[in-house]
Amino acid sequence: MAQMTFELTDLVGVIVTVTELEDGSLQFALKVDESLGTIGDLNALYFDLADETLIDGLTVTGVDVTGEKFAEDKVTKIDSFTNINGEVVNEYGKFDAGIQLGTSGMAKDDIQETTFILSHNTEALTLDDIMSQDFAVRLTSVGEIDGARDGSLKIGGTASDAPDAPEDPEQPEDPEGPTSANTANNDAMTVFEFEGFSTDGSTDLLESGLLSILENDTTTDGTDTFIYNGDVTGVNGDTNAVAQIVEGSNGGQLIVYADGTVDFSANGEFNALAEFESAQTSFDYEIEGGSTATIDVTVLGISLGGIGDDILI
Repeated sequence: MAQMTFELTDLVGVIVTVTELEDGSLQFALKVDESLGTIGDLNALYFDLADETLIDGLTVTGVDVTGEKFAEDKVTKIDSFTNINGEVVNEYGKFDAGIQLGTSGMAKDDIQETTFILSHNTEALTLDDIMSQDFAVRLTSVGEIDGARDGSLKIGGTASDAPDAPEDPEQPEDPEGPTSANTANNDAMTVFEFEGFSTDGSTDLLESGLLSILENDTTTDGTDTFIYNGDVTGVNGDTNAVAQIVEGSNGGQLIVYADGTVDFSANGEFNALAEFESAQTSFDYEIEGGSTATIDVTVLGISLGGIGDDILI
């Protein structure tokens, strides 16, 4: 699938990756670039379209999407707390589209990475529709990592004028030399029947006390074994499902982020469990190189007697 990556940069950098999907939609992936030492809460993305006749048929879906607005050369704000007015509009003009993410500030969420899908009700969208077009991003709660974050920022820029170059095919390894391989290992977690998705940006603990399903995955160079330091590349067999809600094998829903952190919701599907009766559901994930593993979730029935969301066994 064709893909295009570019970065909007000021005090904070935001990496934007747009991928053509087989169903004719575009996947937008936004990630705050921590290498600059300053971060912010992603609040909105604004952009233009090469073919503005597409505007009327556009729709957007995504876990963090809380608003959208489409209007030819008229979009500068989406909601009362999200606007791109000022220097960005003065330089790039008003936009054709605005996608609002999360809530105002980081009190309820602190979005450093997210994805959403842009689709059209009759036409297939391609990278040509956004190539070389003006983009802008709005961030709140801007500041140094582990420091005070009381600033805000509006960054404008232009998308790449060509798709990313395809990756070079892997060269066959020297049969006499060392080999390198990544191995994903199974994980487990136990939750109560009333577990829901986080509303404050936190993620769930695994039974092992690990924060990420990647922390027990490994890489070997043929001689030594190390902790895997890559990303999750797919969930339930779908490379587009990272950071998206996926369904469990026996109920429940899970969001698996690229860094291996997870957020589970029982989704009201286990309410019939008696106290301390349990049910199991599972999810699969994939890492770089194609190795897969399973996340087994045990859901316990319990009365709401002041017990916390997650338990470790």
